[in-house]
Amino acid sequence: MSEYGYSKSITKEKRLIWDKIPLFTLTLFFIWAPYQVALFNGQSSNFEPPIYLSMLFASIISFLFFPIFYKETKEINTKTIIILGAFLLPITYCISMFGAASSFMATNLTLIMCVYFIFFAITSTYLNKDSNNNSIQSLIIISSYGIVAFGLLHWLNSVKWIQVSLGWLIPFDANGLFKDAVMMTVDGARLTSVFQYANTYAAFLMAFLFAAVFYVGKSRKWWSRATHAFMLVPIMLSIFLTLSRGGLLLLPVVFIILLVFLKPHRQLMWIFHLVISGIVTVGILNPVTDIGLNVQQAFSTAESMKGWAYVVVGSLISAALSLALEQWVAPWLESKMSHLSNKKWGSFLFPIGGALLGASLLFIFMGTDAKNILPENIQTRLGNINLVQHSVLERFTFYKDSMKVIADHPVIGAGGGGWGALYEQYQNNPYTSRQAHNFFLQYLIETGILGFVIFMTFLIYLFYQYIRSYIRAHEHKRESYFLYFIIALSILVHSILDFNMSYVFMGILVFIGLGGMTAAIDSKPFTKLSWNPTKVRSIYITALGLVSVVLLITAITFVSASNSFNQSLAAAGSSNDYTQITTPLDKALGIQGHHPNYVGMKADLLSQIYKQTQKEEFFTAADSLLKDTLKSESSNKQLWMQLNKLYSYKNMNKEIYDVYDNNKYRYPWDIEWYEQFMHISSLLGSNSDDKALKDKYFNSVFDSLKHIELGIEHLKTLPEGQLQGRKFEVTPKVALHAGQAYYLTGKTQEAYDMMKAHLQEDLTPDPAKPNDTSKVDLLRWYLAMTKKLGLQDDANLAKLLALDPEGQAKIDSIVNMQIQ
Repeated sequence: MSEYGYSKSITKEKRLIWDKIPLFTLTLFFIWAPYQVALFNGQSSNFEPPIYLSMLFASIISFLFFPIFYKETKEINTKTIIILGAFLLPITYCISMFGAASSFMATNLTLIMCVYFIFFAITSTYLNKDSNNNSIQSLIIISSYGIVAFGLLHWLNSVKWIQVSLGWLIPFDANGLFKDAVMMTVDGARLTSVFQYANTYAAFLMAFLFAAVFYVGKSRKWWSRATHAFMLVPIMLSIFLTLSRGGLLLLPVVFIILLVFLKPHRQLMWIFHLVISGIVTVGILNPVTDIGLNVQQAFSTAESMKGWAYVVVGSLISAALSLALEQWVAPWLESKMSHLSNKKWGSFLFPIGGALLGASLLFIFMGTDAKNILPENIQTRLGNINLVQHSVLERFTFYKDSMKVIADHPVIGAGGGGWGALYEQYQNNPYTSRQAHNFFLQYLIETGILGFVIFMTFLIYLFYQYIRSYIRAHEHKRESYFLYFIIALSILVHSILDFNMSYVFMGILVFIGLGGMTAAIDSKPFTKLSWNPTKVRSIYITALGLVSVVLLITAITFVSASNSFNQSLAAAGSSNDYTQITTPLDKALGIQGHHPNYVGMKADLLSQIYKQTQKEEFFTAADSLLKDTLKSESSNKQLWMQLNKLYSYKNMNKEIYDVYDNNKYRYPWDIEWYEQFMHISSLLGSNSDDKALKDKYFNSVFDSLKHIELGIEHLKTLPEGQLQGRKFEVTPKVALHAGQAYYLTGKTQEAYDMMKAHLQEDLTPDPAKPNDTSKVDLLRWYLAMTKKLGLQDDANLAKLLALDPEGQAKIDSIVNMQIQ
């Protein structure tokens, strides 16, 4: 018996250890993932390695959770339908790949959606047990508080000790800082923490501000309650330091929605906690802001410690007051307001009051002298909140342009990354934004009406079932899963105005939140359906297993490709050995043969070698590689430009012209594209003996000029507060090539007028383009037109001759050109 008992004990102990391994792996993920720029999908190779590693993490976690998932899926119920519905999300991304604007980006987004599905499927089943639920919630909260502390450490420039101890985990720069954790912008310094984007950090902070205040009331142990109360001030302080107007505007919206789900006495307690921490935050905001700005410029240990003293003391005061309220006021309020809790309208009374209070506070800080108690940079940002402010107008433009993309890709969408690939083709003005600044519109662009309807049906059904179950549930169950609702709701609402979901870590948080909401649903078996539970479970397991296996294999190979590409980059930076550079690069291309960055590097190497050796095989290899990749990456401007650069080495001007002409519709606001197109058109026109071809090429110049002039007129119609974006004007190059075309078609007066109107006072080239001679060339051609018309401009002639002693001879050469 003793032997049997001993054996049973060992088996139980092993089982307990095995049960902890999945949670341990998930913990490692949460320690690592946020500090990889929150796994931002920046649609280029430098952002990819952490994302591919996160896929590897997800597949491993999935396999570790597999026994739990299998054990928990025993019947067909509401949760079954929701999880199977979630499986349709990566499927719709797979379908959208058939019409993808970028095969590379579509593949990545499909894999990312598989990661989301895995985290959703796992949490929707794993969180059924209280112990598992408590562990995951603790993990999420600790991770979030660490991110808040990390941000403030950078604001007060106190990162050195972290860099020394965690440099192996966190990618610090050469100065021992996390890149752009405090980002310098035209609006001043903005706190971004791990996100490198202040607005997404504000969305994150908003979610966990409400999570913290929720836990202040939920926690039963004083030290736990004190911890969460202590964090209210650092989180609120961080929200202000992001300078995010969208965050400040949407925070009360989400707050009011969340209040509806609380009992009246708890609603009042939330308001009290936030008011107290808000008052304390405003009280320390000016000195902490000033100290942070100062230590960013010149570090001082004393100043940094002073800043921390404000934060810590303010947080302690706020926490002490919150604890006192919970100890003495909350029980009294609960007893006094019990009758109100039983009223159907009771939960709506204080949210309405809260909405009025929030609107009043916003008006006070925006429209009265009360704003003077805030730091100047925050005053400025708040003062700019209006519907004609440039960021609002720009977002409206993004949304209108999104509808143009959707109209051309309505059913299955443009594939993952569709907006980033296509936006230049549809944009109203020359802005630069590879993100649509609206997750739902971006999702509609990527997956079309088919995918969007499935996603919204999944989302609405899940929220409906959660709210329905929440209303019926007892208090303990409500509180046990409310954190997940807070996270999912907060981030998704804020994602109406920004691209938070382009951060894979934020997407994982949302789908964990949705999984937690699913776990909270009161699920009844579908006894009327004739489905076989065993078969449905088989579908479940097959779906999760298939996604996990595909993700595991793909992640391993893509990580290998990424590592090989990075080896090639390192070799290129330290060696001229072609083999040393291309061996790892070819390995990367063997895995991802149409990766734009890999292809671009290989084509550039082949082009350079062709230029040096004139060996045809290198030209052919580069040409074939670029053309083959452009079949699936037809909107990739860099690859088109590389192809034209390759053609220029063989003076293949006709082919260069065709590339510019056939693809000009993709880049209607790229002035450099039109400069080069006009240049090659003018060159071909001047060298052609065929009248029809000559007219064709010169007409291309004139059409391009007309396109530019119409664009300039259109930009004048932009609302006053909206920024134009990139430069779009008649540049010296445009004026030069248009003037040349006019002159060579016998329109000397038009050439003279065009060139004179766009002469440059400063003839020094742009430092970024030291070999650009367009300003001097424009002056030379203008002086030739002047002479041709019998006019004189001694001042400009003297300026040219000072730069080019042979300028007069060149002018005469232009004047004496034979014009057909």
